[in-house]
Amino acid sequence: MLLRASGVCHPYSIAVSSLGGSVRYVSRVGRIGRGNTRRECGLLASAAPAGGCRPCIPTIRSHRLPRVLASATARRTAGVGQGDLQQQQRSYSVTQQQQLQQPQQQQQSMTGSSPLLAACSQIPTLKHPSTIPLQLDGDTVRDAAGNELINKLNHKLVTLNPRESQHGAIVLGASSEYGPASCWDVIVGSLKFKRYLACARNKLWWMTPEWGTSMHTLPAETQFLLLELEDGAAAADSSSNGNGAAEPRYALVLPLIDGDFRGTLRPNRSWSDRQGSLCLRVESGDDSKLGESCDSVLLLACSTDPFHLVDAGVAAGAALSGGAAPRAAKQLPPSLDGFGWCTWDAFYSTVSARGLQEGLNSLAAGGVNPQLLIIDDGWQLTDVDPPYGKAPTAQLAEKVVTDDSPAKEFLEGPKEMVLITQDTFYQENAKRMAEASDFMQQEVRNLFPTVANTGAIAHHHTPPAATWDAPADAAVAAKEAEISSSQDYQRGDRPDWAEQRGTGSSKSAAFVAKAKALREERQKHAQLLKQKVVSSGGSSTSAGVSRDGSEQQSGAQQGPATQKPVLLSTLDLRTLPQEMKKLPKEIQKLPKELQKDFTHLVEDSKVVVEESNQVLRLAAAEAAAEAEARLEQARSDAEVQFKKAIKKASPSPRQQFILIRWAQKVAGALVGVATAAFLMFYQWVVEPAPPHSLRVKAFAALTQGVLRGAMLTFFASASDFTRRLTSVEANAKFSRLDAGPEEDWEAVPADFRRVVLSIKQNYNVRYVYCWHGLPAYWGGVMPDTPTLAGVTGSTLVYPKPTSSIAEVEPSLLWSPAVLAGVGIADNPYGLYSAMHAYLASSAVDGVKVDCQAGVGLVGSVLGGGPAAARQFQAALEDSIALHFPGNHAINCMCHSSENFYRFSRTAVARVSDDYYPRDPASSAPHIGACAFNSVYLGAIIQPDWDMFQSAHPAGVLHGMARAVSGGAVYVSDKPGLHDFSLLRKLVLPDGSVLRALLPGRPTRDCLFSDVMRDKKTLLKVWNVNPVVGVVGVFNLQGSSWDRTKRKFHQHDKRGQQLETVVTPADVEPFRLQPAAAAAASDGADNGSSRWAGAAAAAGVAA
Repeated sequence: MLLRASGVCHPYSIAVSSLGGSVRYVSRVGRIGRGNTRRECGLLASAAPAGGCRPCIPTIRSHRLPRVLASATARRTAGVGQGDLQQQQRSYSVTQQQQLQQPQQQQQSMTGSSPLLAACSQIPTLKHPSTIPLQLDGDTVRDAAGNELINKLNHKLVTLNPRESQHGAIVLGASSEYGPASCWDVIVGSLKFKRYLACARNKLWWMTPEWGTSMHTLPAETQFLLLELEDGAAAADSSSNGNGAAEPRYALVLPLIDGDFRGTLRPNRSWSDRQGSLCLRVESGDDSKLGESCDSVLLLACSTDPFHLVDAGVAAGAALSGGAAPRAAKQLPPSLDGFGWCTWDAFYSTVSARGLQEGLNSLAAGGVNPQLLIIDDGWQLTDVDPPYGKAPTAQLAEKVVTDDSPAKEFLEGPKEMVLITQDTFYQENAKRMAEASDFMQQEVRNLFPTVANTGAIAHHHTPPAATWDAPADAAVAAKEAEISSSQDYQRGDRPDWAEQRGTGSSKSAAFVAKAKALREERQKHAQLLKQKVVSSGGSSTSAGVSRDGSEQQSGAQQGPATQKPVLLSTLDLRTLPQEMKKLPKEIQKLPKELQKDFTHLVEDSKVVVEESNQVLRLAAAEAAAEAEARLEQARSDAEVQFKKAIKKASPSPRQQFILIRWAQKVAGALVGVATAAFLMFYQWVVEPAPPHSLRVKAFAALTQGVLRGAMLTFFASASDFTRRLTSVEANAKFSRLDAGPEEDWEAVPADFRRVVLSIKQNYNVRYVYCWHGLPAYWGGVMPDTPTLAGVTGSTLVYPKPTSSIAEVEPSLLWSPAVLAGVGIADNPYGLYSAMHAYLASSAVDGVKVDCQAGVGLVGSVLGGGPAAARQFQAALEDSIALHFPGNHAINCMCHSSENFYRFSRTAVARVSDDYYPRDPASSAPHIGACAFNSVYLGAIIQPDWDMFQSAHPAGVLHGMARAVSGGAVYVSDKPGLHDFSLLRKLVLPDGSVLRALLPGRPTRDCLFSDVMRDKKTLLKVWNVNPVVGVVGVFNLQGSSWDRTKRKFHQHDKRGQQLETVVTPADVEPFRLQPAAAAAASDGADNGSSRWAGAAAAAGVAA
């Protein structure tokens, strides 16, 4: 039967309860919203097996979205009233919650009445009838029928681990070809297969599915590989179809973690190898952690049942890699069965106590009452490193207005105004960036919602320039010139006055008095010498010395005895040494009675020279001291004039505030425009560059050099990624019930318990979760934080991405963690225990633990990712088990095998990248990633398909996907923006949901098809609940994650009509052998005609 949907705006629910029938579904293109093309239509089909737990009643009913997943049996037959239906739904919801809250052994005891519940509670093992044993035969891995899986096995580097190879599976080890290394690649051998499904990391945090037919196209960082094998012979004891042909065979190739080394698969770069050999990479993640061989690094298994193969094989691999228990053995938190509201897309990190009430009031007004509240990022006390805690304008203001500033008292007021008006800078900056975002790619715009400028606020505005007093300025300049021309200054000696600067005029007066005394003594001594010389000349001379030292003569010149004597008072002291050398000869020419006098005179002259030098030094000091005194006086006068000028020129405080705010606007706008220009340059030049290209290497070098400060300033102002935890307690946005995002985070202590209890009491919220990161916050723990002194210390480390993850996400080379570092707790368990104890004492029931895969990044300086994850994940699991009974935890951003292979007890984890409401190209890939990643991760956790927004253009698509996912159903609606018609179809009046029991996974017929790019395949997702099965059909063609462009890409905007067939066999527990299915079809009493009649009655074209 062909089922045609008249439009794709409303998905349909189809109940299928006859095993012989089938439904053909056609998807068409419709229009929703304003200018949005919608291709993502969907269908939900419920199915129950013949002879199952309910009567087989063929029914087709049309609904926009099913209120009950098991709608086939819940609706019963015609004549059942709506009140009876709601009563049955509520009864079923209570029963389901009670079952999930029971211990595992009690739940198993109740499964006798429900084969589906019994199947869901079974712990998978490779010891199963569908398993096809593998064996190593020389250099070939083959199954029991002789079909090859791997040939040309590299015996030199790849060895069998017989101890771990059990139940038909093979576990291999690998060695390094070149001795001890931190990373090495091994060619395992040549795989024989038709198609593959791979789950490979596309970011540090996440992974996406990929499909292909050759190992050349296998992505790097592949952690899971499921193969559809080539047709081959069937084993003697294997099942076959009705024609005797062998059933399709599937193989699992699973890289493992062995000790401190992690295995991943990667593409075979050798195009000469047409067979596509399997390439295995083994790495520790730390260049200093070396190894030479691993015993258990690759698991191989084969089966005819792909889902049991994956469940059992991944469970076995997890046990070898880190001890994660299988999903079926874990306790699921009861919060999964309640509708939830998450604050992230509603408030981002500006969430507050007032915002919680606004959101819950808005939902309650529409009759929807969440049982689960997730308080996402934004409740913790965090801060950025001091250099980046203030805006650039504030940093400049603090550099200008210092304690030594001559106008500090006048600039201190404007400086404070700059500090308190920083919001103006940030708002204008964000406004300009938002305006420019229309010209940016979506990946850049996705960062804008995380803007949370909650640090210390500061800005800068330069005060009006003052006019110096010209005469005072000239006097200062003159004294500066006088001092610089002094002999002491020119010789480079430090004059005495330099050490006495600023000590007042008393020091100068002392120098003057001392110099005056020495001058008087010098004059007195010179007078005595003059008298002595004159008296010695007596009557034999007529020469005299005038008062000014000039020579006078009386009488005629006489003989040698009357020759004019040399008077010291008339000599130039600078030429005195030369004249002294002539004295002995002159003395011999004098009479003997004068020789003695002149000898004494020479001796006296030496004393005079020494005293003269001392007098000269004192005179210089006196002059310098006087100059300094005058200089200080001039400076004092100039400062007075400067202050008068500032006071006269400065505006009033009100005018200053207005001017500063306008200056902040201008500065913010300029910085915003410059940042936007830089981001556009980045998106067109750097972002599309291939890994390891010259552009990537050059930009990485620049960010570690000249651009590092600018990058850190941008990260601090535009995101939370460089913030670090400063306390385990909540911030002041939760200090009272009406506290909002405008609160100063550290102004008053939080009253978190009162806020949480009020929420629970007033809105009937049963469970409250709080967000935190594996390192506590994005940037870790702030070092040397007093409030954490008794909890843990922290060490700031600067990680380096491994070559593998840098190949996947090159931007990690300049990520906030790499540039700003991460504060790593010295005692992880002490940190988690203190944080969780505080939350538990505040009536919080559980946690959402984010940014977990970052442990592999910081592991580059902590002994490797596997070693670091072993410590941190164990501490987290232990603390959650201690403080949150009921296993209330959601693991997030954890798509590295280092993380999820260590989920020993926690049972829930996100299975896709974030829900991006602003990125239309991300909606379809989000659902596709959730479905196919659930194939892999669903073996050890219950998948969480993330929040969504009900009023979003793709809200119906996401709502239907959550209904069939088997995980929690929760939204992140902004207050006042809801689609209550959609929510009422998902949520019962008491706030509970009818959740499917298993992880929602693709059906077999689309498991190896590219449901986003091949333009022909619709995604079908199957699941079960306690009474029936359910199948959801989605058209996801047209957009996908582009690994080359490293972004979500819409490659087909037109959309197209597609069709598929839905049968009960799509639900795995209902699969029968073909012969049995044919017999059931023969006895169906022409069920197909009844399907046609029911379809026509429902208004659906057949």
